[in-house]
Amino acid sequence: MTTACRRRPPLVVLLVALVALVLTGCGAEASSASSVGALSPPLTHAALVAGAGRSCVVPGSGAPTVAWSKLKNPILSSPIAGVKDEAILWAGGQWHMLFGYVTNDPSSPGGVRWQVGTAVSPNLVHWSKPTFWPAQPGLNGAGGPDVARTPNGTFVVAFGSAGGTDGAASKSFYRTSTNLETWSAPHPLAPNMAPNPHDPMIDPVVAFTGHGALLGFKVGSSQFPVATNVSGQAFEIAWSPSGSLHGPWISVGRPNIAIYGDTVEDTELFTVGGRWQLLAMSNTLDQPWLFTLSGNPSVPSGWLSWSDGRQLQVPGQSWNSGPGLSSIGFQHANSAFLCNARASDGYYYLFYSGSKELTQFDGVGHAKIGVARSTDLVHWQVPPTGAGENRKS
Repeated sequence: MTTACRRRPPLVVLLVALVALVLTGCGAEASSASSVGALSPPLTHAALVAGAGRSCVVPGSGAPTVAWSKLKNPILSSPIAGVKDEAILWAGGQWHMLFGYVTNDPSSPGGVRWQVGTAVSPNLVHWSKPTFWPAQPGLNGAGGPDVARTPNGTFVVAFGSAGGTDGAASKSFYRTSTNLETWSAPHPLAPNMAPNPHDPMIDPVVAFTGHGALLGFKVGSSQFPVATNVSGQAFEIAWSPSGSLHGPWISVGRPNIAIYGDTVEDTELFTVGGRWQLLAMSNTLDQPWLFTLSGNPSVPSGWLSWSDGRQLQVPGQSWNSGPGLSSIGFQHANSAFLCNARASDGYYYLFYSGSKELTQFDGVGHAKIGVARSTDLVHWQVPPTGAGENRKS
Protein backbone atom coordinates (compact mmCIF):
# COMPACT_ATOMS: atom_id res chain seq x y z
CA MET A 1 0.00 0.00 0.00
CA THR A 2 1.20 3.57 -0.33
CA THR A 3 4.18 4.10 1.90
CA ALA A 4 5.28 7.16 3.74
CA CYS A 5 7.79 7.86 1.02
CA ARG A 6 5.79 8.47 -2.09
CA ARG A 7 6.45 11.58 -4.19
CA ARG A 8 3.04 12.90 -5.16
CA PRO A 9 1.94 14.55 -8.44
CA PRO A 10 0.51 18.07 -8.38
CA LEU A 11 -3.05 17.01 -7.51
CA VAL A 12 -2.06 14.63 -4.77
CA VAL A 13 -0.58 15.10 -1.30
CA LEU A 14 2.88 13.88 -0.19
CA LEU A 15 3.01 11.34 2.65
CA VAL A 16 5.98 10.78 4.98
CA ALA A 17 6.33 9.63 8.78
CA LEU A 18 5.69 7.10 11.94
CA VAL A 19 5.58 6.16 15.91
CA ALA A 20 3.09 4.67 18.61
CA LEU A 21 -0.73 4.11 18.51
CA VAL A 22 -3.98 3.90 20.41
CA LEU A 23 -6.65 2.21 18.29
CA THR A 24 -10.40 2.34 18.45
CA GLY A 25 -12.64 -0.57 19.19
CA CYS A 26 -16.36 -0.76 19.88
CA GLY A 27 -16.68 -2.16 23.37
CA ALA A 28 -13.98 -4.04 25.24
CA GLU A 29 -10.55 -4.48 23.77
CA ALA A 30 -9.50 -7.76 22.26
CA SER A 31 -6.59 -9.47 23.95
CA SER A 32 -3.24 -9.13 22.24
CA ALA A 33 -2.01 -11.98 20.09
CA SER A 34 -0.71 -14.86 22.17
CA SER A 35 2.49 -16.68 21.37
CA VAL A 36 1.63 -19.22 18.71
CA GLY A 37 3.35 -21.57 16.34
CA ALA A 38 3.14 -21.47 12.58
CA LEU A 39 -0.26 -20.23 11.41
CA SER A 40 -0.03 -21.16 7.74
CA PRO A 41 0.48 -24.60 6.17
CA PRO A 42 2.70 -25.07 3.09
CA LEU A 43 1.10 -24.33 -0.27
CA THR A 44 1.02 -26.76 -3.17
CA HIS A 45 1.90 -25.74 -6.71
CA ALA A 46 -1.76 -25.95 -7.70
CA ALA A 47 -2.75 -23.75 -4.75
CA LEU A 48 -0.16 -21.14 -5.68
CA VAL A 49 -1.35 -21.09 -9.29
CA ALA A 50 -4.90 -20.56 -7.99
CA GLY A 51 -3.74 -17.55 -5.94
CA ALA A 52 -3.69 -19.08 -2.45
CA GLY A 53 -0.50 -17.20 -1.62
CA ARG A 54 -2.52 -13.97 -1.84
CA SER A 55 -5.65 -15.20 -0.06
CA CYS A 56 -6.65 -13.18 3.00
CA VAL A 57 -8.12 -16.30 4.66
CA VAL A 58 -5.52 -18.82 5.79
CA PRO A 59 -6.66 -22.48 5.58
CA GLY A 60 -7.21 -24.21 8.90
CA SER A 61 -8.12 -20.95 10.66
CA GLY A 62 -11.88 -21.51 10.70
CA ALA A 63 -14.44 -19.25 9.08
CA PRO A 64 -13.76 -15.51 9.42
CA THR A 65 -15.96 -13.74 11.93
CA VAL A 66 -17.35 -10.31 11.08
CA ALA A 67 -19.77 -8.73 13.57
CA TRP A 68 -21.27 -6.58 10.83
CA SER A 69 -24.33 -5.44 12.81
CA LYS A 70 -22.04 -4.09 15.55
CA LEU A 71 -19.53 -2.33 13.32
CA LYS A 72 -19.18 1.43 13.05
CA ASN A 73 -16.92 3.22 10.61
CA PRO A 74 -14.15 3.98 11.11
CA ILE A 75 -13.25 0.60 12.61
CA LEU A 76 -9.67 1.58 13.46
CA SER A 77 -8.27 4.97 14.42
CA SER A 78 -6.06 6.84 16.87
CA PRO A 79 -6.62 10.17 18.62
CA ILE A 80 -2.95 11.11 18.15
CA ALA A 81 -2.06 9.67 14.73
CA GLY A 82 -3.09 9.00 11.18
CA VAL A 83 -3.72 5.31 10.49
CA LYS A 84 -3.72 4.01 6.92
CA ASP A 85 -2.10 1.69 4.33
CA GLU A 86 -3.64 -1.39 5.93
CA ALA A 87 -3.25 -5.07 5.03
CA ILE A 88 -5.32 -7.77 6.72
CA LEU A 89 -5.45 -11.55 7.12
CA TRP A 90 -7.67 -14.02 8.93
CA ALA A 91 -5.31 -16.55 10.55
CA GLY A 92 -5.35 -18.61 13.71
CA GLY A 93 -8.97 -17.69 14.46
CA GLN A 94 -8.55 -13.91 14.41
CA TRP A 95 -7.98 -10.94 12.14
CA HIS A 96 -4.42 -9.65 11.87
CA MET A 97 -4.06 -6.11 10.58
CA LEU A 98 -0.81 -4.38 9.66
CA PHE A 99 -0.93 -0.66 9.04
CA GLY A 100 1.06 2.52 8.65
CA TYR A 101 0.91 4.91 11.60
CA VAL A 102 2.00 8.55 11.37
CA THR A 103 2.52 10.96 14.25
CA ASN A 104 3.93 14.44 14.68
CA ASP A 105 7.68 14.40 15.36
CA PRO A 106 9.57 17.68 14.92
CA SER A 107 12.88 15.81 14.77
CA SER A 108 11.86 13.80 11.68
CA PRO A 109 11.72 14.93 8.02
CA GLY A 110 8.50 16.82 7.35
CA GLY A 111 7.85 16.97 11.09
CA VAL A 112 6.25 13.52 11.10
CA ARG A 113 7.30 9.97 11.77
CA TRP A 114 6.01 6.71 10.24
CA GLN A 115 5.89 3.26 11.79
CA VAL A 116 4.39 -0.14 10.95
CA GLY A 117 1.94 -1.37 13.57
CA THR A 118 -0.01 -4.60 14.03
CA ALA A 119 -3.22 -5.40 15.92
CA VAL A 120 -5.61 -8.35 16.14
CA SER A 121 -9.37 -8.70 16.42
CA PRO A 122 -11.81 -11.61 16.71
CA ASN A 123 -14.56 -9.82 14.76
CA LEU A 124 -13.34 -6.41 13.39
CA VAL A 125 -15.05 -4.67 16.33
CA HIS A 126 -12.75 -5.26 19.31
CA TRP A 127 -9.06 -4.61 18.62
CA SER A 128 -5.97 -5.34 20.68
CA LYS A 129 -3.53 -2.65 21.66
CA PRO A 130 -1.07 -2.36 18.80
CA THR A 131 2.50 -3.48 18.70
CA PHE A 132 5.11 -1.82 16.50
CA TRP A 133 8.09 -2.94 14.56
CA PRO A 134 11.33 -1.59 16.00
CA ALA A 135 12.97 1.33 14.24
CA GLN A 136 15.10 0.22 11.30
CA PRO A 137 18.65 1.64 11.43
CA GLY A 138 19.41 3.95 8.53
CA LEU A 139 15.74 4.74 7.77
CA ASN A 140 13.54 7.68 8.70
CA GLY A 141 10.62 5.30 9.15
CA ALA A 142 8.59 2.63 7.37
CA GLY A 143 5.04 2.15 6.14
CA GLY A 144 2.74 0.73 3.49
CA PRO A 145 2.81 -2.96 4.53
CA ASP A 146 1.49 -5.62 2.15
CA VAL A 147 1.20 -9.29 3.16
CA ALA A 148 1.52 -12.55 1.22
CA ARG A 149 2.44 -16.19 1.88
CA THR A 150 5.44 -18.03 0.48
CA PRO A 151 5.25 -21.63 -0.82
CA ASN A 152 6.36 -22.99 2.57
CA GLY A 153 3.60 -21.03 4.33
CA THR A 154 5.77 -18.25 5.73
CA PHE A 155 4.19 -14.81 5.82
CA VAL A 156 6.11 -12.08 4.02
CA VAL A 157 5.36 -8.40 4.47
CA ALA A 158 6.73 -6.05 1.83
CA PHE A 159 6.93 -2.41 2.83
CA GLY A 160 8.54 0.89 1.92
CA SER A 161 10.79 3.24 3.79
CA ALA A 162 10.30 6.93 4.52
CA GLY A 163 13.71 7.61 3.03
CA GLY A 164 17.17 7.07 4.43
CA THR A 165 18.85 9.03 7.19
CA ASP A 166 21.66 9.61 4.68
CA GLY A 167 19.30 11.41 2.34
CA ALA A 168 18.64 8.40 0.10
CA ALA A 169 15.22 8.04 -1.51
CA SER A 170 12.52 5.70 -0.24
CA LYS A 171 13.22 2.04 -1.00
CA SER A 172 11.45 -1.32 -0.61
CA PHE A 173 12.12 -3.98 2.03
CA TYR A 174 10.54 -7.13 3.48
CA ARG A 175 10.25 -9.05 6.73
CA THR A 176 9.02 -12.62 7.28
CA SER A 177 7.12 -14.39 10.06
CA THR A 178 5.58 -17.78 10.74
CA ASN A 179 3.00 -16.43 13.20
CA LEU A 180 2.42 -12.74 12.39
CA GLU A 181 3.82 -11.94 15.83
CA THR A 182 7.59 -12.31 15.69
CA TRP A 183 9.38 -10.94 12.65
CA SER A 184 12.69 -11.42 10.90
CA ALA A 185 15.18 -8.64 10.42
CA PRO A 186 14.37 -6.41 7.43
CA HIS A 187 15.90 -7.25 4.04
CA PRO A 188 16.19 -5.08 0.92
CA LEU A 189 13.67 -6.09 -1.75
CA ALA A 190 14.88 -6.14 -5.37
CA PRO A 191 17.33 -3.25 -4.90
CA ASN A 192 18.57 -3.72 -8.47
CA MET A 193 15.24 -2.39 -9.74
CA ALA A 194 16.15 1.11 -8.48
CA PRO A 195 19.91 1.05 -7.89
CA ASN A 196 20.45 4.81 -7.77
CA PRO A 197 20.20 6.03 -4.16
CA HIS A 198 18.05 8.96 -5.34
CA ASP A 199 15.53 6.82 -7.27
CA PRO A 200 12.41 6.05 -5.18
CA MET A 201 10.99 2.51 -5.22
CA ILE A 202 7.82 2.18 -3.14
CA ASP A 203 4.46 0.40 -2.77
CA PRO A 204 5.86 -3.15 -3.15
CA VAL A 205 3.43 -6.05 -3.62
CA VAL A 206 4.69 -9.66 -3.76
CA ALA A 207 2.92 -12.74 -5.14
CA PHE A 208 4.09 -16.36 -5.36
CA THR A 209 2.24 -17.62 -8.42
CA GLY A 210 3.57 -21.15 -8.89
CA HIS A 211 5.84 -19.76 -11.61
CA GLY A 212 8.40 -17.95 -9.49
CA ALA A 213 7.82 -14.79 -7.48
CA LEU A 214 6.24 -11.63 -8.85
CA LEU A 215 6.86 -8.10 -7.60
CA GLY A 216 4.91 -4.95 -8.38
CA PHE A 217 6.23 -1.55 -7.34
CA LYS A 218 6.18 2.16 -8.14
CA VAL A 219 9.27 4.07 -9.22
CA GLY A 220 10.15 7.64 -10.05
CA SER A 221 9.16 11.06 -8.76
CA SER A 222 8.63 14.57 -10.07
CA GLN A 223 12.25 15.31 -9.13
CA PHE A 224 13.57 12.12 -10.76
CA PRO A 225 10.95 11.26 -13.43
CA VAL A 226 10.88 7.89 -15.17
CA ALA A 227 7.74 8.55 -17.22
CA THR A 228 6.20 11.39 -19.22
CA ASN A 229 2.92 11.45 -17.26
CA VAL A 230 1.94 14.19 -14.82
CA SER A 231 3.72 12.58 -11.86
CA GLY A 232 6.86 11.26 -13.57
CA GLN A 233 6.15 7.92 -11.86
CA ALA A 234 5.47 4.40 -13.17
CA PHE A 235 4.10 1.08 -11.92
CA GLU A 236 6.43 -1.77 -12.88
CA ILE A 237 6.65 -5.56 -12.62
CA ALA A 238 9.70 -7.68 -11.79
CA TRP A 239 10.09 -11.47 -11.66
CA SER A 240 12.25 -13.85 -9.62
CA PRO A 241 12.42 -17.12 -11.64
CA SER A 242 13.67 -19.06 -8.61
CA GLY A 243 10.82 -17.80 -6.43
CA SER A 244 13.37 -16.48 -3.93
CA LEU A 245 12.89 -13.05 -2.41
CA HIS A 246 16.64 -12.64 -2.75
CA GLY A 247 16.21 -12.88 -6.53
CA PRO A 248 17.80 -12.45 -8.89
CA TRP A 249 15.01 -10.10 -9.90
CA ILE A 250 14.45 -9.46 -13.60
CA SER A 251 12.56 -6.46 -14.93
CA VAL A 252 9.42 -7.49 -16.84
CA GLY A 253 8.12 -4.03 -17.75
CA ARG A 254 5.23 -1.65 -17.20
CA PRO A 255 1.62 -2.93 -17.32
CA ASN A 256 -0.81 -1.33 -19.76
CA ILE A 257 -2.58 0.56 -16.96
CA ALA A 258 -3.24 4.29 -16.77
CA ILE A 259 -5.88 6.36 -14.97
CA TYR A 260 -6.40 10.06 -15.64
CA GLY A 261 -3.22 10.03 -17.72
CA ASP A 262 -1.19 8.87 -14.74
CA THR A 263 0.01 5.63 -13.15
CA VAL A 264 -1.31 3.63 -10.17
CA GLU A 265 -0.08 2.97 -6.65
CA ASP A 266 -0.98 1.03 -3.48
CA THR A 267 -1.55 -2.14 -5.49
CA GLU A 268 -2.88 -5.50 -4.27
CA LEU A 269 -3.01 -8.84 -6.10
CA PHE A 270 -5.63 -11.56 -5.48
CA THR A 271 -7.84 -13.95 -7.42
CA VAL A 272 -11.58 -14.15 -8.01
CA GLY A 273 -12.95 -17.25 -9.68
CA GLY A 274 -9.46 -18.36 -10.64
CA ARG A 275 -8.59 -15.07 -12.39
CA TRP A 276 -5.97 -12.65 -11.10
CA GLN A 277 -7.16 -9.20 -10.07
CA LEU A 278 -5.26 -6.00 -9.37
CA LEU A 279 -6.70 -3.50 -6.90
CA ALA A 280 -4.91 -0.20 -7.39
CA MET A 281 -5.27 3.39 -6.30
CA SER A 282 -5.26 6.05 -8.98
CA ASN A 283 -2.06 8.03 -8.51
CA THR A 284 -4.18 11.11 -9.23
CA LEU A 285 -7.26 11.60 -7.00
CA ASP A 286 -6.55 8.47 -4.87
CA GLN A 287 -9.54 6.34 -5.87
CA PRO A 288 -9.73 2.49 -5.83
CA TRP A 289 -9.80 0.78 -9.23
CA LEU A 290 -10.07 -2.91 -10.09
CA PHE A 291 -8.40 -4.60 -13.07
CA THR A 292 -8.50 -8.21 -14.33
CA LEU A 293 -5.44 -9.91 -15.81
CA SER A 294 -5.92 -10.63 -19.50
CA GLY A 295 -2.43 -12.03 -20.06
CA ASN A 296 -1.10 -15.52 -19.31
CA PRO A 297 -0.06 -15.65 -15.61
CA SER A 298 2.37 -18.52 -16.25
CA VAL A 299 4.49 -16.24 -18.47
CA PRO A 300 6.18 -13.15 -16.94
CA SER A 301 5.18 -10.89 -19.83
CA GLY A 302 1.54 -11.95 -19.33
CA TRP A 303 1.44 -9.77 -16.21
CA LEU A 304 1.72 -6.66 -18.36
CA SER A 305 -1.72 -7.15 -19.96
CA TRP A 306 -4.79 -6.08 -18.00
CA SER A 307 -8.41 -5.35 -18.83
CA ASP A 308 -9.82 -1.85 -18.67
CA GLY A 309 -10.35 -1.11 -15.01
CA ARG A 310 -13.36 0.31 -13.20
CA GLN A 311 -13.58 2.46 -10.14
CA LEU A 312 -15.09 0.95 -6.99
CA GLN A 313 -17.97 3.12 -5.77
CA VAL A 314 -17.59 3.23 -1.99
CA PRO A 315 -20.34 5.15 -0.13
CA GLY A 316 -19.08 8.27 1.60
CA GLN A 317 -19.74 9.04 5.26
CA SER A 318 -19.09 12.05 7.46
CA TRP A 319 -15.72 10.72 8.69
CA ASN A 320 -14.28 10.48 5.13
CA SER A 321 -15.95 13.44 3.42
CA GLY A 322 -15.04 17.10 3.15
CA PRO A 323 -15.04 20.14 0.88
CA GLY A 324 -13.53 20.05 -2.59
CA LEU A 325 -12.09 16.99 -4.32
CA SER A 326 -10.94 13.78 -2.71
CA SER A 327 -7.12 13.71 -2.39
CA ILE A 328 -7.05 17.54 -2.34
CA GLY A 329 -9.41 18.56 0.47
CA PHE A 330 -10.10 15.17 2.06
CA GLN A 331 -9.58 11.43 1.53
CA HIS A 332 -12.55 9.29 0.60
CA ALA A 333 -11.32 5.69 0.09
CA ASN A 334 -7.54 5.70 -0.11
CA SER A 335 -5.02 2.85 0.34
CA ALA A 336 -7.71 0.20 -0.19
CA PHE A 337 -7.17 -3.50 0.57
CA LEU A 338 -9.69 -6.15 -0.50
CA CYS A 339 -10.35 -9.42 1.32
CA ASN A 340 -12.20 -12.12 -0.63
CA ALA A 341 -14.20 -13.98 2.03
CA ARG A 342 -17.04 -15.09 -0.26
CA ALA A 343 -16.34 -18.78 0.32
CA SER A 344 -17.04 -18.21 4.02
CA ASP A 345 -19.87 -15.69 4.25
CA GLY A 346 -20.62 -14.56 0.69
CA TYR A 347 -18.91 -11.17 0.91
CA TYR A 348 -15.90 -9.26 -0.30
CA TYR A 349 -14.61 -6.80 2.32
CA LEU A 350 -12.88 -3.59 1.30
CA PHE A 351 -10.74 -1.87 3.92
CA TYR A 352 -9.74 1.71 3.18
CA SER A 353 -8.50 4.91 4.81
CA GLY A 354 -10.27 8.24 4.93
CA SER A 355 -9.95 11.66 6.46
CA LYS A 356 -12.08 14.82 6.67
CA GLU A 357 -9.05 17.00 5.94
CA LEU A 358 -5.51 16.83 4.62
CA THR A 359 -3.80 19.40 6.80
CA GLN A 360 -2.62 17.31 9.75
CA PHE A 361 0.48 15.10 9.79
CA ASP A 362 2.25 16.84 6.91
CA GLY A 363 -0.71 16.53 4.56
CA VAL A 364 -1.71 12.96 5.39
CA GLY A 365 -4.70 14.13 7.41
CA HIS A 366 -6.06 12.45 10.53
CA ALA A 367 -6.55 9.22 8.58
CA LYS A 368 -8.74 6.40 9.90
CA ILE A 369 -9.62 2.96 8.55
CA GLY A 370 -13.11 1.94 7.48
CA VAL A 371 -14.71 -1.09 5.84
CA ALA A 372 -17.37 -1.77 3.21
CA ARG A 373 -18.69 -5.06 1.84
CA SER A 374 -20.10 -6.36 -1.45
CA THR A 375 -21.40 -9.59 -2.94
CA ASP A 376 -20.46 -8.68 -6.51
CA LEU A 377 -17.59 -6.13 -6.36
CA VAL A 378 -19.97 -3.56 -7.86
CA HIS A 379 -22.47 -2.61 -5.17
CA TRP A 380 -20.91 -1.67 -1.82
CA GLN A 381 -22.46 -1.06 1.57
CA VAL A 382 -20.97 0.37 4.75
CA PRO A 383 -21.81 -0.85 8.27
CA PRO A 384 -25.47 -0.18 9.18
CA THR A 385 -24.57 1.85 12.25
CA GLY A 386 -23.43 4.55 9.85
CA ALA A 387 -20.97 7.31 10.47
CA GLY A 388 -20.49 6.85 14.20
CA GLU A 389 -17.01 6.06 15.44
CA ASN A 390 -15.92 3.11 17.57
CA ARG A 391 -14.83 3.85 21.12
CA LYS A 392 -11.37 5.42 21.44
CA SER A 393 -8.99 3.61 23.73
